[in-house]
Amino acid sequence: MNINLDDALVTQIITGLKPVIVSTVQDAIKQSKSDSRPYLNRKEMAKYLGVAQSTVGVWVKQGMPFAVIDGRKLYGKQTVNQWLKDHEMTIETPSQHQRHQKSPQLLA
Repeated sequence: MNINLDDALVTQIITGLKPVIVSTVQDAIKQSKSDSRPYLNRKEMAKYLGVAQSTVGVWVKQGMPFAVIDGRKLYGKQTVNQWLKDHEMTIETPSQHQRHQKSPQLLA
C-alpha cells in the first residue's frame, strides 16, 4: 500500500513535528544531566522522587539527610535512597510499625 502526500502536506507535518522532537530531545538531555549528578537541590530531588517539593521539606523534618553548602541544601541521591530503604515496611500496617518502634520506650 502506498500513500502519496503532496509536498505541502509533508511540509506541514514536518513543521508540526519539529518542535515536539526538539522539546523531547532537550528534555532527555536535561534528564541525563540530572541523573549523573550525585547531589540535587530541593526541586530536583522532588522531581527525582516523584513528589512535591513540600513533601521533601516534610521528609527532612522526619530525618531525611541533606548537606548544607554555602547555605544551600543539597540532597545526596545515594543517602536519600538509603534513608527511604531504611523506612520501608513489611506487610505490617503502619500502626503496627509505629507500635514496634515505640515498644522499646515503654520498657525503659
